[in-house]
Amino acid sequence: MDNTLQRGLEEILDRHCGPGGDELGAQCVIWKDGEIQAEAYAGHRNGAGTLPVLPETLFPVFSTGKTLFGTLALRLVEKRGLPLDMPVGELWPEFRQGRKARVTLRHLLTHTSGMHIMPPVASPEELTDWEGMCGKLAAREPVWEPGTQTQYQALSYAWLLGRTLELATGQSLPKLLEAEILQPAGAWRDVFFGLPQEEEGRLGEVEPAPDLKACLPPRETFLDPLYNAMRLRCVRQACLPSFNCLANARGLARCGSAILQGKLISREMLRQATELQRPKDEPIPSDDPDAYWSVFGFGYILLAPPPWRGRLFGHHGFGGSELSLDQKTGTVFAIVKNRLSCKVNQPMKMEIHRLAAEILGSL
Repeated sequence: MDNTLQRGLEEILDRHCGPGGDELGAQCVIWKDGEIQAEAYAGHRNGAGTLPVLPETLFPVFSTGKTLFGTLALRLVEKRGLPLDMPVGELWPEFRQGRKARVTLRHLLTHTSGMHIMPPVASPEELTDWEGMCGKLAAREPVWEPGTQTQYQALSYAWLLGRTLELATGQSLPKLLEAEILQPAGAWRDVFFGLPQEEEGRLGEVEPAPDLKACLPPRETFLDPLYNAMRLRCVRQACLPSFNCLANARGLARCGSAILQGKLISREMLRQATELQRPKDEPIPSDDPDAYWSVFGFGYILLAPPPWRGRLFGHHGFGGSELSLDQKTGTVFAIVKNRLSCKVNQPMKMEIHRLAAEILGSL
């Protein structure tokens, strides 16, 4: 471990998660070239301030889990020879009609399918009915011609990509994620897409920060704001990898390191997956980090503006969790926190990035 980075990381987390700080609890782990450089934990895992955050504490990390979900698809593209331009309808009969017949695996991974709108869901039980939700998504039509516009598939991604991978392999999505990602990365005890009952005791609470409170809907539902869903046991135990990943920073960092080390996908696949994928003549709306949700490679958000686009990639999660990977320096950042903000650029996270940039040369 790098002692200077370790001391600096501890100081940042202690200050932000301590008395008068803007955070409740947080975990951060930084790896470089397959070795841990720093690891720190601070604050409390509950709003009452009675339970400390521990290394093994699990928090909802929301869309941060899409980094691993996208990696699963890329791994299967390599292992099973799945063509990126394969129409989904070749595997999924309900897609062989209308504009859906032109939706490909490439469109799903680049968020250009036009199928980003969720069908109406009346209850948590309906949301977690995997077969039923797959049927609901398959019954919808793309909003526009697939491949012509980018729109983040925030929730629908779970069923669209997940069912496609199941049909391509004949295996269930939970088993695929476990066998192809979590086990090879050594993260099966620290990252979950479906939390077993026996692991519930490790779970921490999440709460909205003041800026997020100001954005809450007048009438909340079980799915809006999204953290309401993660307070429900039936949602936590389901495998919905577009948003319900539960993890700690240690597990996320292990997965990120395995990606950069070529243990999950080849370096050539990673190179292709981190090239900008954008429909012809569609402008990039902004280089503001808070707009990065629409700048994609294959399954990854490209997290830096030019000239570094593609060098830094991964995914942010609702509220502030992050798994970001720097291809040039081999650095992995995993940050998990439980006071949820609506901004990507949050003070504690930016301080950590600046510290790592100074010491490790990362973005």
